[in-house]
Amino acid sequence: MTVVPPDGGRTIPYGGQVLRFLSDQLDGFALADVVVPARFGGPIPHAHHDFDEALYILDGTLMVTEGHEEIEAGPGSFFLAPRGLRHAFRNPTDNPVRVLGLWSPGPAGLAFMEDVAAALPTAGPPDRAVMAEVYRRHHSDLLP
Repeated sequence: MTVVPPDGGRTIPYGGQVLRFLSDQLDGFALADVVVPARFGGPIPHAHHDFDEALYILDGTLMVTEGHEEIEAGPGSFFLAPRGLRHAFRNPTDNPVRVLGLWSPGPAGLAFMEDVAAALPTAGPPDRAVMAEVYRRHHSDLLP
């Protein structure tokens, strides 16, 4: 059994915020407490081939993209992007949004998030060519 206290868990910097991993040791999944900043444009639409990704909205509202459809997701909403599904998200509001991020299997999702975080600039939008290389290394594709 693992108990992670409110100030515990492994953290990584991510786009001016901090991802706090509540679970990163299990083969089954990785789970992180994530704050999506106000007016965050989100990642470029993409698809993963080695892991599934999900978001559970705790507080605030995100716009999530499934395929080519954009959907408003408020508190209590769950968004699952299975392997191969084109997806993205953004925060068009003036308030941060708090979500739980889930990746399965955990090691693949965690390695991806660490590499994405390391490639993000401290200010401004990410470089598409740099991000494309990170995604390629993790068997993921940036999509139009």
